[in-house]
Amino acid sequence: MSSGSLSLSSTADELALAAADVNAISIQDRKDQALLVVKSELMAKLDKEAKSLDDNSWMFDGPRSRINLISRSCKLFNSSNIV
Repeated sequence: MSSGSLSLSSTADELALAAADVNAISIQDRKDQALLVVKSELMAKLDKEAKSLDDNSWMFDGPRSRINLISRSCKLFNSSNIV
C-alpha cells in the first residue's frame, strides 16, 4: 500500500507542477488576450471618431474671418497718417 500511495503522491506532485505551468501560461495568455481586446476596442473607437471628424470637416472648410487682417491694416494706416 505504501508503494501505491508513493506512486499516487508523485503523480499528484507531477499533476500539481503541470497545473502550475498551465496556470502560468494561461495567465499570460489571458493577459495577452485582454490586451488585444482592449487594443481592438480602442482602435475601433478611434476609427469611429476619425470618421466622425472627417464627416464633419465640411463645417470647418468655409472661408476664414479676415477681421483681424482688417484691424491690423487700420492700425498701420492710422499710425502712418499720424506721422
